Amino acid sequence: MPGFYVGWLPDDQWRPLLSYVLDQADSYRVHVPEGPGGQLSYGREQFKALPESSVTPWSGMRDALEIAGELSPGARELFATMENSLASFNPTEKLWDYQLLRRGDVLLRIGDYHDLLLYPTYADLSHLRFRGVVTDAWHPLSEQR
Repeated sequence: MPGFYVGWLPDDQWRPLLSYVLDQADSYRVHVPEGPGGQLSYGREQFKALPESSVTPWSGMRDALEIAGELSPGARELFATMENSLASFNPTEKLWDYQLLRRGDVLLRIGDYHDLLLYPTYADLSHLRFRGVVTDAWHPLSEQR
C-alpha cells in the first residue's frame, strides 16, 4: 500500500492517530542538529538519555544527528508528551523531524514540525477510522519510502 501525505491534522485527529501508531511501532529515529541548533534541537538530550538509544551522524542534513532506538515505554512516553499537537505548538517545545517504525519500515514520518507522512496497511487504516480519524482528504504518495 502506498503512503499518504497527510500534512497537519487538528488535535482531535492527531492524538488518536499518534496513540495508535505508538501502539504499533517498535522503534524510532529522531533527527536534530549536532551543535546548538536552537529550536530544531528540542528533545535531543531526552532521547539521547534513553538507555536503548544510539547516536549516529544523519545524512539528511549537514552536522546533524540521528538518535534511534527501541520504542520502549520511556520513549513512548516522550513522544506522547512532546507531540501532543500538530495544529498549534511552540517550535522550541516540539520535535522537528522524526520517524516511527514497525519492523524496520517507516510507519509515520514528521518533517518540519508538522508535515505528516503515513505508511499504513489496510488494517491500520481500518483501525484509525474506527478511532475516528478521517482519512478521506489524505493524498496518496506515488514515491517509495
